[in-house]
Amino acid sequence: MKRINIYIVILFSLLAISCAKEDSPYTVPFAKVNFEIDINGADSDLRPFTYKVFTKPRAAHEAVGYGGLLIFMSAEGKIYAYDLSCPYEDDKNILVQPQTNGKATCKKCQSSFITMYGLGTPEIGMGPSKESLQKYNVRPNPQRSGVFFITN
Repeated sequence: MKRINIYIVILFSLLAISCAKEDSPYTVPFAKVNFEIDINGADSDLRPFTYKVFTKPRAAHEAVGYGGLLIFMSAEGKIYAYDLSCPYEDDKNILVQPQTNGKATCKKCQSSFITMYGLGTPEIGMGPSKESLQKYNVRPNPQRSGVFFITN
């Protein structure tokens, strides 16, 4: 009988732990992202330490997230993708403004985010945001060099 009680206690403990609230990986409301970047073609102006902004899809099958996409290429040529919506404001009409120094700033709350390292983290002491920019997945197209898929 004692053994059954122990098993019941363990079972309920495991159930209680598994019901804990999980943090969402999204800092802004979820919106589909399905976009393609071609640095040898349409996006050849995306060079190391530059950015591009997309607020609308270019093709019928594409989607640009909640507030649009900020695509940044690091000095090493790595591509990072973020949602343009400020995570502090959570409003698709309040967008961060990319800067040429590898950062993006929200004009409303004055939060600044570091985009050049691929994390989109808020800059300490530069606005109230504690959340990073929403980051999206960037995968190279295995069949076409210089083409990247951006998804969530």
